[in-house]
Amino acid sequence: MNSSFILKLENLIKSSNKDIYYEYLRVLHIYRYFIGNIQEFTPEDQLEILSFFYEHILGKLENIYSPLDLNESFIFKGDKFRERNFRMALEYFRNRSVLGLTNTQSIELIERNNRIYPTSLLEFLRMNARTLEEVFNFNEQRFRDKLENLPSEKEFYKIYSDSYCDVIIIRKNFFSSLNPSFFSRDGLIIRFCETGQIGFEKDATLLNEKEALISRGIPLGDYKVLTKEISYVTLHIKDEFFKAFQIEFPNYALKKLPWRLDPATLSMLDNLDTCKNPKIMLLNFISGVILSLVDEEKRLNFQRVTDKNLTKVIEYIDHNLENNITVSQIQGEFGLNKNILSSLFNTNFDMSASKYIINKKLERASSYLLETDLSVTDVAFKFNFSSASKFSSHFKKKYSLTPLQFKKKFEELAGK
Repeated sequence: MNSSFILKLENLIKSSNKDIYYEYLRVLHIYRYFIGNIQEFTPEDQLEILSFFYEHILGKLENIYSPLDLNESFIFKGDKFRERNFRMALEYFRNRSVLGLTNTQSIELIERNNRIYPTSLLEFLRMNARTLEEVFNFNEQRFRDKLENLPSEKEFYKIYSDSYCDVIIIRKNFFSSLNPSFFSRDGLIIRFCETGQIGFEKDATLLNEKEALISRGIPLGDYKVLTKEISYVTLHIKDEFFKAFQIEFPNYALKKLPWRLDPATLSMLDNLDTCKNPKIMLLNFISGVILSLVDEEKRLNFQRVTDKNLTKVIEYIDHNLENNITVSQIQGEFGLNKNILSSLFNTNFDMSASKYIINKKLERASSYLLETDLSVTDVAFKFNFSSASKFSSHFKKKYSLTPLQFKKKFEELAGK
């Protein structure tokens, strides 16, 4: 009964005032973080908080922050523990959103004005300041709503969701500015980039093609597609999957690994809505992913999908991008003839070895443009391009921008 009533109330708030709906979600997640330190978060908790925000929608509560000035209970009556946790969540949110204070300033103000919070709660607040900052920036719903509002959305993405996972597929660069990346504290998120390149705000993290970015409980902030085209899959494996199959979480907080999705897998994910048993198809896919992550002897690398010789060549290229590396040099280093080397790269990457080297140099160069103060000429010669103009020509083909335009447009990713 509670779940259906909660959904109904949420939809009423959302349809009436989306800004208040977002406020509700963010305060809810902050409260859930506080309460989860000691007690279990329950549907009854959510219902109480929903009712509080719904009163605001109805006009019975002119300002959601005004009850903070009252000494008497205004929510969770009879439960002082939950009352204090909600007060603190609401007060922290007000300090950040209304007063415009930083995370540290907000915590200091709560401590300075404290009249009711026990020492243990304040200590938890101080000890977990960094995590609280991430909870405050929770934006999963904003991401979903943005996708829902796109015109002709089916052309751009597909979303599959069940109790075990969410799948989001983005085929085109349809966001013109920085936009929220998917984030959930629940489960594991794996982002596969088959073609293109994506930059995230967190530490100016770049996800290149044929790579996967694994995160657990860490929001990456807003993101921007850096290339003209993109083929990008986000897989959210929920806690329920790990519980149901008694699998321990892989020990990753944030890790980037080489990984490519074969055409059959991409096709299957793209056409889940036509499958008779999409859940079984996804379980097969997820199981393969998880087994690769937890099996230390078969740690995820190109050996899953390519020849062992290619794995060594890829590692060699990655370690020598700043040197004047050539195809003939690779042939001599590994004793591979031209036809074998060509076949390896064309079969696995749909490109020649020379194009792969240039592509990887450009990806590494894009990182230098965002993260350092080196000039375009300096970057060009750092990666052994014959001239700055030659570097710019290759760069523009990949990114549809000159290196200087790229640096100016996306320097926000690096927080400059």
